[in-house]
Amino acid sequence: MKLKPKYRRVIIDIFVVAAVVLSVIVIYFLLQIALGTTTPWVAVASGSMSPALEVGDLVIVQGIAPADIQIQDIIVFDSPQGSRTIHRVTRIETLPDKTIRFKTKGDANPSEDAYWTLEQNVQGRVLHRIPYLGWLTLEPTIPIIIIMIIIILILFWPEKRRKRKKIQMEAIGRANKLGQNESCAL
Repeated sequence: MKLKPKYRRVIIDIFVVAAVVLSVIVIYFLLQIALGTTTPWVAVASGSMSPALEVGDLVIVQGIAPADIQIQDIIVFDSPQGSRTIHRVTRIETLPDKTIRFKTKGDANPSEDAYWTLEQNVQGRVLHRIPYLGWLTLEPTIPIIIIMIIIILILFWPEKRRKRKKIQMEAIGRANKLGQNESCAL
């Protein structure tokens, strides 16, 4: 059974969109493996780390052994309130049972956090900052709009381009026939 070109194009477009979505998912899982953390990137949602990190930045997080974390490192951790937090380490303490805990502070905050962060709550250390990219996860309408634009471009733009190319080829064909007719007339 042979598909009509129109249906074949729709199927190809669906596969292209699926490939883009799957690529993002694969990249996320590969980054988890490469960076050694379950949270390879986090969006900065508050101004507590300003000016080092601004709201809307995306930070790349590298998993790190708690013993390798140093004072002044910026770490990503789960706070007692259950939210993912990005703050700078101000103090490190090793408990008698060899558990390490960290005191942290946001650069823009006047004082340290009221709680200690235990090593098992640390997701990793901030490796790199990408300005503005975090807005894609902070504002849910932005990714939806981007996805819709990509789908529209994939579905409609190539079709118009093919039609334009077909018209150009037909014009060239007519010009060639016209040229052949004129040479025959001579």
